[in-house]
Amino acid sequence: MAYGGKREGAGRKKEQRTIEKEKTREFLINKIAKDFDPIVTAQIEAAKGIWVEESDSEGNRIRVYRKFPDLRVGEYLINQGAGKPSESLDLTSGGEKIKGVDIKIRK
Repeated sequence: MAYGGKREGAGRKKEQRTIEKEKTREFLINKIAKDFDPIVTAQIEAAKGIWVEESDSEGNRIRVYRKFPDLRVGEYLINQGAGKPSESLDLTSGGEKIKGVDIKIRK
């Protein structure tokens, strides 16, 4: 008989929905990893704003699209690269600080 270590079949069994979620997550991670460079490039372009110009065969401009910079995408990219800044809450009473109370909110 073996002593210590992991025993085969021991522990709580995973539910079917947990197994399905893990398989879905693994599929998604593999899919994203495969196309990672174009996805990041598209996010950066969305953060900067997108201009698309189309011309007909004679060189006449027929369509111009403009999508304004997406601030949420830009904020997301910055948070991923530099880390999310800490958030604080300043409580005041009638314009003056409340003394003796120190409240910190963690996310």
